Amino acid sequence: MLAAVMEKPFSIHFKEVARPQVGPHDVLVRIKAAGICGSDVHFYDGSNPYANYPQIFGHELSGIIEEVGSQVKERKVGERVVVEPAIPCGRCYPCRVGKPNACGNIDMIGSVRPGGFAEFLLVPEAHVHVMPDEMSFEIGALCEPFTIGRQAIQRADIQPGQTVTILGMGPIGLTILAQLKQEHDVNVFAVDVVPERLEISRRLGADVLINAKDVNLLAEMDRLTGGEGSNIVIEAAGLPLTIEQTIHLVSPGGRIVIVGLTGKDVTFPGQLLTKKNIELFGTRHSVNQFPEVLRFLSQNRELAESFITEVMPFQHIESALKKAKNHPDKVVKIVLTYQARS
Repeated sequence: MLAAVMEKPFSIHFKEVARPQVGPHDVLVRIKAAGICGSDVHFYDGSNPYANYPQIFGHELSGIIEEVGSQVKERKVGERVVVEPAIPCGRCYPCRVGKPNACGNIDMIGSVRPGGFAEFLLVPEAHVHVMPDEMSFEIGALCEPFTIGRQAIQRADIQPGQTVTILGMGPIGLTILAQLKQEHDVNVFAVDVVPERLEISRRLGADVLINAKDVNLLAEMDRLTGGEGSNIVIEAAGLPLTIEQTIHLVSPGGRIVIVGLTGKDVTFPGQLLTKKNIELFGTRHSVNQFPEVLRFLSQNRELAESFITEVMPFQHIESALKKAKNHPDKVVKIVLTYQARS
């Protein structure tokens, strides 16, 4: 099969590699669409702390089941599916207590094991989900990032009437905003430094737009909330600065959810952790969110389509990575599409 192999940062080459052999509990998926994730961009530029090379990346995936293993019970050849890429071990403490997304031995498709920037992908049967008949493969490729956003919302324990601030209106921040405004009665502040992302946030229903380049963010939050702060703060930028700002922005008695990924240390004033009685949560991957996201995207087709900035052929993957990296003002999500070779 043809695969895009990342040899090292800024070095990606198409190669013919062995097509995976199907195990008893596996399905072989012919990839039809793959989203370019921010983590893929950081694999490309060498800044992702989870990167290992050489590797076939890609984890926002949809396709058609081509072959099934001898012990596969539920799935069958020809089904249109999306891929749930985080595969937990099932044995460690997080797995035993119902938090498999925090598994210390997670076998992540597209980083630990080969991913979907290839014509075929081997997936355990339990990690594919059947798409609605009317859903396109391109929208199917959006499911994984929307599950990340939905997991963050679950961690936030949203209550009606709350003020929620999202720091970072990149693709994940936007999935959080879209689902919040469709399904919760909350007031959402969208914070970014890219005007185009704030404009998209406005179209998705953000109640307040804040360009952190133009104002003192902490003072502006005090002004907008009468000194109370934001009841919930969700950090989706992955920058030490914005992570450290969360404790200053959150209300006393409020909750912080950190979605963004950084390999650098961050610091909090110890006194504020107790003085404000903060609830501080990390979030990673998702748990049982794919069925709900499939429903959400199916019911909100126009919203889903608005997330797709451009559709490009799989063979243009390097151009897609460069565009996503260099033009955050112009890109929400680039989706690659695959055509079967004769």
